[in-house]
This record gives sequence, structure tokens and C-alpha cells, in this order.
Amino acid sequence: MVNILKQLNNAVNYIEANLCNEIDMDALSRIVCISPDSFLRFFSYMSGVTLNMYIRRRRLTLAAYDLRNSDIKIIDAAVKYGYNSADAFAKAFEKQHGITPTQARSLHQQLRVYPPISFHILIKGATEMNFRIMETAPIRLRGLPKQFIGIAADRFEQEHIMWADEYDDYMKQINKEIPGIWYGIWERGTYWIAKNEMEAVPANTRPYEIASGTYAVFSTDYGGFAGDELPKLRELIFESWLPDSGYIQTRDNEIEVYYLYSNNEKSQRHYEIWIPVKKSI
Repeated sequence: MVNILKQLNNAVNYIEANLCNEIDMDALSRIVCISPDSFLRFFSYMSGVTLNMYIRRRRLTLAAYDLRNSDIKIIDAAVKYGYNSADAFAKAFEKQHGITPTQARSLHQQLRVYPPISFHILIKGATEMNFRIMETAPIRLRGLPKQFIGIAADRFEQEHIMWADEYDDYMKQINKEIPGIWYGIWERGTYWIAKNEMEAVPANTRPYEIASGTYAVFSTDYGGFAGDELPKLRELIFESWLPDSGYIQTRDNEIEVYYLYSNNEKSQRHYEIWIPVKKSI
């Protein structure tokens, strides 16, 4: 099994290195030591997408990065990623990202990107991610902090306890299903539960300010449970998106945004993770 996974990852490395070129199926076949048809079937079985779909998604992901981060002309991006015309490229681009190539140049537009796949005992990558780059002024909140044990990636079990417990009068209000936008903020080992200072919050809360700056904002689908959705989203961000994005995290700070609704509107609830970033050099 280990050898098969190694061969698959070598094949993915070849694909990634040749996304701007023709993908040679015979070369892929030699890498994985099976026939081209067998590789196509095996790749689809292991990843859940066809090879052609994976390549198209990756090319359009890289094309979006190019348009966002450089002055490349749309027709040049089309040719670079294998499209015969700007119209064909624009149609495929809009189908994946939901916006036109011209709109993708704006940092505030959300992109639908697919990080590179990698094969392990668990398969990582090749999953749709919705993200945008956001510039924000300071956001003033009020909330309560709690010191956590461990690193950011291991915090979610402790978060769940904090959100579920009746943590002073503050948490009792959450348990009474007050809808609205709530923030969970991890910063250097301390976790805050907070709300905008302009809203009604208990008197025993403390001020907290989300710093101004550039954030990569990732959103979940609607209707899920935060304890399931946020850990999965964070894993995708740090294991798949960040190494491929051209951005680096600027400080040990992660912001969770909870769009909460009452019981009869739970299908509308969704969540975001904000990561402070800057372009890598």
C-alpha cells in the first residue's frame, strides 16, 4: 500500500509540474506502473474526481492566483492553462469560481480553489474551498477569554467545552439561542468568545480588538455543526491551501466567525475562519 501511495504522489507531482503543458498519459503510466486506463480508473476511485476534472480545477485555481497576483492578460492566462480562446477560458473560469476572470482581480472577490491532492492513508486536498482576501479596519468586540493548553490545531475540543458550558452569565446567553454573529478568537494560547461591542453583551465582558490588516477568509457550507465543520476547514487551510497559495500567516492569530440562528433556522448557520496573511516573498 505504501508503494502504491508513493507512486500516486509521484504521479501528482508530475501533473503539478506540467499543468501548463500537455499531460503525457504514457509518462503517468510509467510512474505508477499500470496502464493509462487503469490509472484513470484508480485515480477516480481514490480521489472521487476524474483526472480531467482534477487537472481542470487545478489549472483554473492557478489561473485565478495569476490573475489575482499579477498583471497577466486574460488571453495570456487562457493560453498558459490550455484554452484556445479567451471566451472558452472565461466560460470555464466562471463555472468554477462563480465570477469572471476580470472580477477575480479584486482581492475582495471570493474564489473557489482546489489545493493539490496528496495520497496518504487519508486523502487530502482536491476539496472545494471558498475563500477571499479581505482588508479590514479594526473590529471592536467584547468577550471573555480563557487560557488553553496545546497548539492551535488541537484547540477545538477545548473550544467545544467552553461554548457548551455555562461559562459565567456570558455563556448562558449563548445557550438561550440568541442569534447573531459571534466570534471565537485564538491568539497565542488564549481563546476568546466575543461579540461586536455595539450589541448587547453582559457587563462582565472585556474589550478585544481584531487588528486591521489582510485576512484570508474561508467559509463553510450552510447547516453544519461548528464542531465538525471548523476542524475540517482548518486542516484544509493549513495542510492544503496555505502551502499552495503564495501567502504566509503573519501571526499566531485565528478568528472564527459564527453566523448563528435560532433552532427553526439552523439550516442557515455557517462559519468562517480568518487567517492574517501577507504575500510570501
